[in-house]
Amino acid sequence: MRDLQIELNKLISFAKSSDNIRALVLQGSYVNENAPIDDFSDLDPLFFVKDLSEFLNNNDWKKHFGNPISFFHDQGDLETDNAWYTRLTIYDDGFKLDFGFQSVESAKFANEMSLYKVYVDKDNIIPTPDVTDERKFYSKKPTEKEFLDRMNAFFFDTSYIVKSIIREELVFTKYMESTIQENQILPLFEWYIGVKNNFQVNTGVKGRYMKRYLTKVEWEMLEKVYPNSTRKEEIEALFASYELVSYLGRFISTKLGFSYPDKHEKDMLNYCKKYLLE
Repeated sequence: MRDLQIELNKLISFAKSSDNIRALVLQGSYVNENAPIDDFSDLDPLFFVKDLSEFLNNNDWKKHFGNPISFFHDQGDLETDNAWYTRLTIYDDGFKLDFGFQSVESAKFANEMSLYKVYVDKDNIIPTPDVTDERKFYSKKPTEKEFLDRMNAFFFDTSYIVKSIIREELVFTKYMESTIQENQILPLFEWYIGVKNNFQVNTGVKGRYMKRYLTKVEWEMLEKVYPNSTRKEEIEALFASYELVSYLGRFISTKLGFSYPDKHEKDMLNYCKKYLLE
């Protein structure tokens, strides 16, 4: 693992030496004191520049930081009618730099980012961050409608897993499992952890930090939701999902004073048992 402070110093020197680069901020885990740092930690520099073409139309500048072996380039629109660009890069020693570029005109909207720290600002174009901790990442307390909609979606979507298991449609089964895991189970876990911590914790993007807030038993319940590919394992995972969703949902509904869809849960659990166990 490279020394992140040394690499940050290289980025700062790179920004200062280029007249085209007017500002540099750092995003990501390095500026979040609660994020773990390990051998896979990288840096997420965002440069605000006068002429974007210098960095978008060739890749020679990347060699300033090592020998690139893989990359991913992306772009999108900002609400400010400007665009953002990424140049994610892996080097031959395994180190990764997630370069970002925006025009100087976009700099005044920096506070729309969840968390950032300013390292170079030649023209005083970067606003002082609204917050310097991870509070913008905290899970939000759901309304009863949001909770019940999520529960309803889970129960309904399990019917697709039942059909695809019986039809031996493995790829579609995996797709629906991942849909349920990401769109229903993960939000329920975020709310569950939020309730237990007064909605003052960050579970990370797509649950990256979730394990630190769960008991050993709860983590083992989650592991059972991720099966291998045999019919037996798919069926066991489906019923493990029901057990987990019921566990999370009943806790959330009790603590937040929401109603719980007992009948829907019972009816759809019987549906799954009818076609998979009888």
